[in-house]
Amino acid sequence: MRDEIAQLAKALEPSFTASEDAELAATMMVMALRYELGRPATEADQLRYQAALERLPKGSTATPSVVIVSPYDQKTDPHWRVTFTVGPSRYESSRRFGSMAEAETFVSDFLARLRGEINRP
Repeated sequence: MRDEIAQLAKALEPSFTASEDAELAATMMVMALRYELGRPATEADQLRYQAALERLPKGSTATPSVVIVSPYDQKTDPHWRVTFTVGPSRYESSRRFGSMAEAETFVSDFLARLRGEINRP
């Protein structure tokens, strides 16, 4: 699974401002696909999963929502972090922001780039 995420992240890098953002987007898409299709039990399931994986990001069912933009370590290292959800899973960005406004700007930009990749022709 790590290889699948790494390959997709590499393909997404030109669309995102940082490689960790591309990896976050790829993780969300691969995990959404795994959640949707479940563990491939038969050869037919495996082929269907591989075909869907190869189409990513196109057709991804990942529809992230922002759970929280929250402050961390306000005394020693004040910064803000962003956590997304896709289905039942949570994904925290590794990026740190100096203010809530910066974090919210990141959220808008990240979601726009992700949706652009999923919806590109």
